[in-house]
Amino acid sequence: MKTMRVSRNHTMAHGCHNRATTLVPGARVKMMMGKRVSKVPKVAPRWPCLYPQQGKTVKAKAAASPSYDAPSNVSGGSQLESLCKLSEVVRNSVVLEDGESFRDASCSSAAAVTSRILLKVLRNPVGLRQYEQPIESALAYIEQTQPKEKDSLGLVHCSLDKAMVNLGSLLAEQVDGRVSTEVDARFANDSAKIVEQVNYLSKLYEEVGVKPDRILYRIPATWAGIQACRELESRGIQCLMTLVCSFTQCIAAAEAGASVVQLYVGRVRDWYRKNPNAIRNPDGPREDSGGVLGEVGAGAMDPGRDLVAKCYNYVHKHHPGTKIMAGDIRTKEDALAISGCDYIVMPPHLISQLDASPSVLGYNDGLRASSDDEYVDLLPELTLEGASRAEFSDRYTSGIKDEATFRVQMGECGRSLLDSSLQRYKDSFEQLEPYFTKIAGMGNV
Repeated sequence: MKTMRVSRNHTMAHGCHNRATTLVPGARVKMMMGKRVSKVPKVAPRWPCLYPQQGKTVKAKAAASPSYDAPSNVSGGSQLESLCKLSEVVRNSVVLEDGESFRDASCSSAAAVTSRILLKVLRNPVGLRQYEQPIESALAYIEQTQPKEKDSLGLVHCSLDKAMVNLGSLLAEQVDGRVSTEVDARFANDSAKIVEQVNYLSKLYEEVGVKPDRILYRIPATWAGIQACRELESRGIQCLMTLVCSFTQCIAAAEAGASVVQLYVGRVRDWYRKNPNAIRNPDGPREDSGGVLGEVGAGAMDPGRDLVAKCYNYVHKHHPGTKIMAGDIRTKEDALAISGCDYIVMPPHLISQLDASPSVLGYNDGLRASSDDEYVDLLPELTLEGASRAEFSDRYTSGIKDEATFRVQMGECGRSLLDSSLQRYKDSFEQLEPYFTKIAGMGNV
């Protein structure tokens, strides 16, 4: 370790980030491998340094040795790089330019096939030409493999399943992680039909050579959906429980052995803003039970972010085989506030914002003495250590035995968001059917 005394009224210019740092007279700065390791007196204000200062020099006296540890020449990283070291960041859009693949996009570790994505492809075939052919080929497959006496509606459903699988197999070639495939939301309250559809989808994926460990099945977190998950996971079929907007749903899904539980930050926040008198945290202080939810900021309570943190702590303490996925991220601050979460799903524009925001990841200039520098690397908000210290009451750890209890404990927010979200997904499947009916030449079904 070396100690350097900076001469009175002199400036050390930092050119890499166009900054200059002026130290107060007599300030001592201890350096180790170019990094400040002890507190120093408060520094004078800094200002942008566009050009080197002319006619000024810096004289330094080394206390122990005249040698000097040169600073690193590694440039600073971005907040995206820092976040990716703490969480798996997943791009939530399949809307790529014509000819572009997921491998060309940033954060392409996983992908999803949903009814809404199929609608985008069918409504915009020019921009998504590479995904159109796999969908159309599904119809030819069904005509060759399904019995002629099968009813038209059944053929349409089979075509939809095959289209999902064809698109999923294409995406599996473009990402290194898993591809999640949506189960028909119209089966959300029928566990037997969910299991039947997943069995059929699994068979189709096997036919096209996609291994089971590359696929997750997206199942709505209704009571029936969670029971279907229990059966499927017991057979080694991985499930992602979606539309989870309450702690109770997360508990039940984790108890059923779900591989992934997906939460919705923005959706939960929006509901509480529209219902300001609703109890936000039944386990919190009395003042937390109502009142208007203010703008998100330092110290402000955010029900969406808080739900992610609570679920993360619960599953990593009691069901470590289950992972938490946070979706409906509205701002980069949302993402940074839940850093450390297993998966964070973000739209491309937020990923770009994080990529453009600098951090000191990997950078060492050897010149800084300020503790309030804006280039601060990211620390995890959610950790396994924190989860191990979290405490939960017996009513959360004793298990949920029946659907009636499940619905009551979901609370008004959970029930409302689950029901409204389910309706949107059902509508998407209803809107898809005419496309397949028309292409297949079946007329109106």
